[in-house]
Amino acid sequence: MFNNTNVQSVQHCLDAYLQRIGKVEIDEIEANQELARAGVLADDQKHPGNPLREFLSKLRDSNKLPANVRQLYGFWKIKHSKSIMKMIQILQF
Repeated sequence: MFNNTNVQSVQHCLDAYLQRIGKVEIDEIEANQELARAGVLADDQKHPGNPLREFLSKLRDSNKLPANVRQLYGFWKIKHSKSIMKMIQILQF
C-alpha cells in the first residue's frame, strides 16, 4: 500500500499546500481534501479524511510515521516537514 515514494509524494503535496495558504498546521480532513484535489490520495465522501487516517495509522503501526505528523486525542495534526528541523536547531542552542 505505501512505500517511501508514496510518503514523499503525500508530504510534498501537503508542504506545498501549507506554504501556499500560510498555515502552520492542518488536520487530516483538510489534508485529505487537498490530496484528493491534487490527485494523490482519493477522499471518501461519507467519511472525509478516512483514507489519510488509515494511511497514517499504517505508517504509525510500522514505525515509519514522519516527525511532523502526530496523533492527539484521536485527531491527526500535520505540520510542514521543514518546520520540525528549524525547531530542533533552535532548541539545540
